[in-house]
Amino acid sequence: MTASVTRVDARRNRERVLRAAQEAFAREGSGASLDRIAALAGLGAGTIYRHFPTKESLLEAVVVERVDAMVARGLARRSEQPPGPAFFAFLIDVVQVSGAHRGVCDALPADGSWPRVAFRAAGHRFDNALAAMLRAAQQVGSVRADADAAEVRTLLAGCAVMLQTGPRSVPLVRRVLDVLRPSVTERSLRDGSAVCAMCGAEFHRAPTGRPARYCGPACRQRAHRMRTSGERFIPTSLQ
Repeated sequence: MTASVTRVDARRNRERVLRAAQEAFAREGSGASLDRIAALAGLGAGTIYRHFPTKESLLEAVVVERVDAMVARGLARRSEQPPGPAFFAFLIDVVQVSGAHRGVCDALPADGSWPRVAFRAAGHRFDNALAAMLRAAQQVGSVRADADAAEVRTLLAGCAVMLQTGPRSVPLVRRVLDVLRPSVTERSLRDGSAVCAMCGAEFHRAPTGRPARYCGPACRQRAHRMRTSGERFIPTSLQ
C-alpha cells in the first residue's frame, strides 16, 4: 500500500471516528466511551486510539470541527448575501447547530485543563468571524449600532437553549434575535437618510424643510387614513 493511499485511509477513518463521536457525545454526553465510539464507527479500538489517545482529545476535535464548520458557513454567507441578511442567517445557523449539538458541549470537562489550545484557537476564529460580520451589518445599518460581539454571543447561547424546547421555539428565537435590528429612529439618523414610518423603505430626506416621515404620497395618504380611522399600524421594518 502506497503512502498516499495510507494517508487517504487514515483521513477517512478519522472522519468516521469524528462522526461517530459526535453522535455518541450528543446522545450520552461525557459517559460515551471510546470503545462505544469505535463500534459506532465500525472500526477497531486500536484505530481510535491511534488518532485520539484520550476521550478528551477526541471531544476537543469534535468541538473544533463543529466550530470551524460554522465559521466556514458564515464566510460562505458573506459572499452569497448582503451584510445584513448574511449576518442574521449566520446567527440562525449558529443557534441551530449549537442547539442540535448541545450534548457535545455539555460533555466538555469542567476541570482547569480546558479550554485547550486547539479549542481556544477555534473559539478565536469564530469570534473574529462573528465580529467581522457584525461590523459589516452595522455599517449598512442592518444591526443596531450599540450591539457588540460579546452581547451577540450571550444572545446566541440563550437562543440555543431555547431551541432545545422543540420546533415551536423557532419563531421565538427569530423574534429574540430581532432585538439586534435597529429601530426606525436609529435608522433614520444614519447618513442623513430616513426610513418610511409606513412601509419601512429607506429614502433620502430633502436637505431643507420639515423632515419627511414617509417615502411618498401613497404612504403619507395611507397613514392619514389610519390616523383618522383610529386604526393602529406597525411599520414594516418592525413587523
